[in-house]
Amino acid sequence: MSFREKSAWISLVLLLLFGAIYGWNFVRILADQRAFNDVYLFFALVAALIVAEIALHLAVAIRSPEEARTPRDERERLIDLKATRVAFYVLMIGAFASIGTVHLRLRDRGDHTFVMMHSVFLSLVVSEVVKFGSQIALYRRDA
Repeated sequence: MSFREKSAWISLVLLLLFGAIYGWNFVRILADQRAFNDVYLFFALVAALIVAEIALHLAVAIRSPEEARTPRDERERLIDLKATRVAFYVLMIGAFASIGTVHLRLRDRGDHTFVMMHSVFLSLVVSEVVKFGSQIALYRRDA
């Protein structure tokens, strides 16, 4: 497994983990159950995600420093472009679907902004998951 594929796996797993934690908290807020403050949780999870990404990527780079230093070749750049193209369409579909949350019947008018904000954020997370998943699939196909 190449360094770039390991990097995609690290990002995919961490994004799924931290996205699931944040999503679980969001569902609890919508259900009026006891939940963490979404702003504090967001910043805590982003900080933890950054630290985990740096630590795991450093660990992988230390295990194979020569592979980590090599510039991306044409195949890796093409894989990145193809995965980004797929993720872009997912992001656009999610963003336009987020606009539809305005029409949901919610308890009060303040909930529309809250739900729309989180659905746009969900669109970002899902598009990144699709991007890393596509990269992994493309690396595996050529392996």
